Amino acid sequence: MKLGIIITSLLVTGLAFAQNHGEVKYTTKINMHAELPDDENSEMIKQMIPEFQEMKNVLLYTDAESFYSNDSNDDAEEVIEEEDGNMQIKIEMDSPEEKIYTDIANGIIIEQRDLMGKAFLIKDTLKATDWRVTDVQQIHSGLVCQKAELITERDTIIAWFTSEIPVSTGPAGFAGLPGLIVHVSMNGGNFQITATNIDKREIGKKEIKAPTKGKQITAEEFEELERKKMQELQEQYGGEGGVIMITN
Repeated sequence: MKLGIIITSLLVTGLAFAQNHGEVKYTTKINMHAELPDDENSEMIKQMIPEFQEMKNVLLYTDAESFYSNDSNDDAEEVIEEEDGNMQIKIEMDSPEEKIYTDIANGIIIEQRDLMGKAFLIKDTLKATDWRVTDVQQIHSGLVCQKAELITERDTIIAWFTSEIPVSTGPAGFAGLPGLIVHVSMNGGNFQITATNIDKREIGKKEIKAPTKGKQITAEEFEELERKKMQELQEQYGGEGGVIMITN
């Protein structure tokens, strides 16, 4: 009798372990027209670019860690440069290389981010986020999900997570909820990340690795560097006429 109980317990544990491994494909959809400044040039730019830009990413997860990166099949890139009188317009629409490793068990996050073709490595601890979990439920990606909200200084972020996959991780570094995040909405719905396919397959030990490429830098230093690079581009392409750029 005792042997039977042990065998049954091992089988149940094995099934639970398998359920908490998987691969999730996400699509990020950005309303490019909504990102344009509200001025006289906006209508002209709207005629040059599509209203929406889409990017594809993949998340590998286990109970202990996860890894988020670009989908290798997504190679869409477009650069548009136009001149209109004294104004130069440069519009870049591409998917910069992005890798985010999360050590869920130990609360560590490592990001490899690309800026103007250069790689940077950002290491940090997972900070507690003040998610407000609601009682609202919906079906997302074929799973019963629950709504959570995160209010920041800039925006109200809405996330939908599922307790059917009890791993505290999600796309683009979003985490901290008692289940996999399958949908994120920001900027009034103009920026959305949605899970399009969930495969509860076993993830091998070698499939998830922390990124090591790039100069190590803090998140604050990266934001400041990003701001300076954007200012340099504005000066380079703007001249006396100004410049309008949209980058993601």
